[in-house]
Amino acid sequence: MAENKGKKVFLGELLVRDRLITGENLNKALDLQRKKGGLIGMILVNQGLITEENLMRYIRIQEEENKKAGVGPEQMKRKRLGEMLVENNEITQAQLKKALEYQKKTGAKIGIALLDKGYIDKSTLVSYMARQSQTLIDSIGISTVEAKHMVSEAEKK
Repeated sequence: MAENKGKKVFLGELLVRDRLITGENLNKALDLQRKKGGLIGMILVNQGLITEENLMRYIRIQEEENKKAGVGPEQMKRKRLGEMLVENNEITQAQLKKALEYQKKTGAKIGIALLDKGYIDKSTLVSYMARQSQTLIDSIGISTVEAKHMVSEAEKK
């Protein structure tokens, strides 16, 4: 396992490795995630490919394997929204720069600045914010299902 030192273990890879889903299932789910956003585990649950129980179990396995590989919260630091959008060719570096200038003038959050400038649409914004949230959820060591439950409970108060 020395060759995996420092390499993040992905949930989908674990599910394929342990034959809960096929590589084709994972690729289709990843395509859907790129198009519509969302969390890969929840997409697989919604497609009926895995249960929520398996999702929770494999998120814990993922956390354990990432710890063994030396991938902790500091390595999984949340990327900035603008950086993610540029990396995935959703916006250009020049557009990000203009949106940041707009942000300084208006005080708007960067996502709102990008929307206001017309560089991204709402679904793109939500998709990338979900990706950021997943990184945060992973780094604090709770599952997506647990996080959703905690938010739901907090909303009831």
